[in-house]
Amino acid sequence: MPTPSRHEGEQIFADSVRFLESPILPDESIGDDHVEAGAGIQQSKLEHQHRASYGQPNTTATTETVVLFVARAGGTVLQFVGGMVGANVGAATVTFDLKKNGTTVLTGVVTLDSADAAYATVAGTLVATPTYVAGDVFTVVITATAGGGTLGTGAFCSMTSKEDAE
Repeated sequence: MPTPSRHEGEQIFADSVRFLESPILPDESIGDDHVEAGAGIQQSKLEHQHRASYGQPNTTATTETVVLFVARAGGTVLQFVGGMVGANVGAATVTFDLKKNGTTVLTGVVTLDSADAAYATVAGTLVATPTYVAGDVFTVVITATAGGGTLGTGAFCSMTSKEDAE
């Protein structure tokens, strides 16, 4: 086997480079702009971003618990928001709690009251590292409280997560 040559510093190639064996590249040496569209990278090698959403009908908000997302692989929750199509009036509030397998992943519920305009979204504060594994079930608990006011309409929420390939 011949002695390999060594090149110090940045190397520039005017044409494509072909390796007879798998090269060893430093971390982060190939970025998104280095991968051609249609490169055919296998799904099993990619991370996926998911956005799971739920919305009640555009009628008065109601208290309920619904399944929002079932994990197919390990991942991390990036964001959770809640909102209303029609705003609450007076002392009415609607809260949203995002739970993983029955345990909240928020430091406190997302609360919408009369100060929150229609279609405005309010972000929840996530616990330090809301990670999950395949099979974890995320539910959202919506609690509608009239409190002497008028409940808004069309409660909705959305969770964004980053998940490993299956």
